[in-house]
Amino acid sequence: MAARIFFEKAIIEKCKNPKVNANGYFFNISENLLDGIGVDLFQEDLMRGSGNELKSKFNAIFSSSALAVNNFSIVKKYPAKFSCFGYSNFDDVQFERQFKTGLGGTPPNLDFTIENEDVVIAIESKYLEITAKKKAKFADSYSKKNLSYLNDFWFKLIKDYSGFHSFLDIAQLIKHSIGLINYKRNNPEKNIVLVYLYWIPDNYKSFENFVDHKNDLIDFENVIKKNGDLNFISTSYNEFWKSYDHPIFKEHFDKMKKRYKIEI
Repeated sequence: MAARIFFEKAIIEKCKNPKVNANGYFFNISENLLDGIGVDLFQEDLMRGSGNELKSKFNAIFSSSALAVNNFSIVKKYPAKFSCFGYSNFDDVQFERQFKTGLGGTPPNLDFTIENEDVVIAIESKYLEITAKKKAKFADSYSKKNLSYLNDFWFKLIKDYSGFHSFLDIAQLIKHSIGLINYKRNNPEKNIVLVYLYWIPDNYKSFENFVDHKNDLIDFENVIKKNGDLNFISTSYNEFWKSYDHPIFKEHFDKMKKRYKIEI
């Protein structure tokens, strides 16, 4: 928690926005949005999700939800013109979408998904969550008996990572993967891509938290790439922004860089 607070304060200091109070909060949601982004582009999606993302924490300048909304609301405006990881012509775009595993309880929300007739690209976005370690936890229901549609790779993954502490939220990524695999059962024509998109400061190598997160991510990627059910892609926001030269999206992502691309 101490590390998280340190980075929150650093972001408040670097952004120097007069509308932000001493604790890093804007007065209302609209003040935390980039120019050209309206509440109508995401409000319904976020209210439908289970994360209560529109409560006061969205107003924080270091809000993870606001980061994803600011970055991807432009895609909601122009889905058919957006290209992503080799796919384009999207016709279904959502924030906070859930993919059920078949187990009880509430499935975790994926921050942003884009879909066309060929693919579902599900994006899990991270901001300062990666500065603290998480313990991978799985309920007993994550078993062969209850998830018979999964191959043995996933049960070994659950066993190997249960109780593991990491700067990467491994349990969440595995649960997202299972939900997406279950979705593919009813949509076998679809390719499934799970994208892990994360923020880092320009000088991230100066901080062990970010370096260790990167190492944890590399280790996990080396394991999960052996599965045959979905494609897993990871990229930082800085790398993501570099890849767009379409006039509509370049202009928007240049605004994102001005707001979020900083050195601490």
